[in-house]
Amino acid sequence: MSGPTLPRLGMGTAGLGNLYEPVSDDVARGTLEAAWAADIRYFDTAPHYGFGLAERRLGQALEELDRDGQAIVSTKVGRLLEPTNSLVRERHGFVDADPYEPVFDYSGDAVLRSHAESLRRLRRDRVDVLLAHDIGELTHGAYNERHMRAFLDGGYRAMRDLKEAGAVGAIGIGVNEIEVCLYLLERVELDVILLAGRYTLLDRRAGDELLPLCQERGVGVIVGGPYNSGILAQPTARQRDPHYDYDAPSTAILTRAATIERLCARHGVALGTAALQFPLRHPAVISVIPGLVGEVQVREAVERVEADIPEALWPELAGIAGDGEASPAGTRARLEPKLMLLDDSDDVFVCIAPITAGDRLAIDGTVFRAAEDIGVGHKVARRAIWPGAKIRKYGLPIGSATTTIAAGEWVHAHNMRSDYIPSHSRETVAQGQAR
Repeated sequence: MSGPTLPRLGMGTAGLGNLYEPVSDDVARGTLEAAWAADIRYFDTAPHYGFGLAERRLGQALEELDRDGQAIVSTKVGRLLEPTNSLVRERHGFVDADPYEPVFDYSGDAVLRSHAESLRRLRRDRVDVLLAHDIGELTHGAYNERHMRAFLDGGYRAMRDLKEAGAVGAIGIGVNEIEVCLYLLERVELDVILLAGRYTLLDRRAGDELLPLCQERGVGVIVGGPYNSGILAQPTARQRDPHYDYDAPSTAILTRAATIERLCARHGVALGTAALQFPLRHPAVISVIPGLVGEVQVREAVERVEADIPEALWPELAGIAGDGEASPAGTRARLEPKLMLLDDSDDVFVCIAPITAGDRLAIDGTVFRAAEDIGVGHKVARRAIWPGAKIRKYGLPIGSATTTIAAGEWVHAHNMRSDYIPSHSRETVAQGQAR
C-alpha cells in the first residue's frame, strides 16, 4: 500500500473543539480563514474534539472557503457521540463543548454510523482520510482486548468497505502510542498512521523501529503533537504553565527542553521552528499537523515550516537523548488497576486500590486527578452525571444523583440518593478480583 499525498504542513483542530479553554466562534472562524489564506489545505479533526464542535466549525468554514474542493480532510472513528444533559462545563478536557458524551465503539456498525455523522457535521460527501482513533492499550488499559477484537472483527472491515466504495480516500489509525502501530501493521493493511507526540525533539522513540517499518511498507506517517502539548512551542522562559504530553513536565523534561533551546539559539533558530521541522526530516513522515488556534499561531506555523535551518544544528540535537523518561500519557495503562468496571453499562467504577488526592486516574482513555482520598470499594464516576440521572452499577440502577457529579469524582451518600438498591456489598469487588 502507499500513503496518501499530503502537504508538509497541515492543521490540527482539537483546539477548535475548546480543548482546555473555550474558543469563540469568531476566533475559530478567523483561525480557519487565516489558515486558508496561508495555503494550508490539510485539516485533521475528530468527533471527539468538542464532541462534534470542531467538525461543525470546520465544515461551516470549508463550505464557504473550499468552493473548488481543494481541502484535504481527515477525521476519525472509534467514539460514538450520545446526547447528554450534563451541566459540567469541562468534560474529557473540552470546555463548553457540544451536548454529547463520547462512547468508545470500534464495531463495524459504529464505524459506519460515526463516518455518516461526521459527514453531516463536516458538510461533505466524503473524507480523504479515515482513522481509527485511540485504539490500543495506552488508552484502554484492561479493556484493550475487547476494543481490539471489535475493531479487527468488524471496524477495520467497515473502513475497508468505505474506501473500496470511494467514500474514503485512505484509512489508518490515529494514536499516541507506538506499540499498537507495530501490532496492527502485522495484522492489517494501513495506508497511513497519525502518530501524536511520539516523534518530537523530546521523544524520538518512533524513529527506532516504527518509522523505518512504515517507510519499508509505504505507510505514510502524519506527525501530530510536534510541540508535545506546548512545551516546545515557545521559549521556555516565557512559559508560565508548561505542558508535556497533557501534563506538567518533570524537572528532567524541563531541563532537556532548555538544553535543546540553547543549542537552537546558537544556530539562530527558534525552539518552535526546530520542533516543527524535525519530524519532516524523516522520509516516512508525510505531514506535520500542529494544533492551531488564532491567526498568530497560523502565521507562526507557516513561518516556522518555511524557515531555513543550518544543517549543522541537527547533528548537535541528535546528541541529546529524546526518550529518557516515560511520558505521563504512557502511564495510563498502568493507572487502570486502581479502578474496576463491573458491567459495560455502568456509570461508575469501583475502587480496587486506595486512591490518594492528586493521584492520576485513567478513565475511558482520559486521565483525571483525584480531588480527594477514596477508599477501596467506593464508587468513582465514569462519566459526568447530572442531577436526577440514574446511576448504574452491576448493570442495574442503584440510585440517582442529587448534584452534578464530574467524571473521576467520588460518588457517595452526599451526591447520590440510594433509591433503587438500599445497600451494596463490597464482596463484589473481592469476587471480581478473584476472577
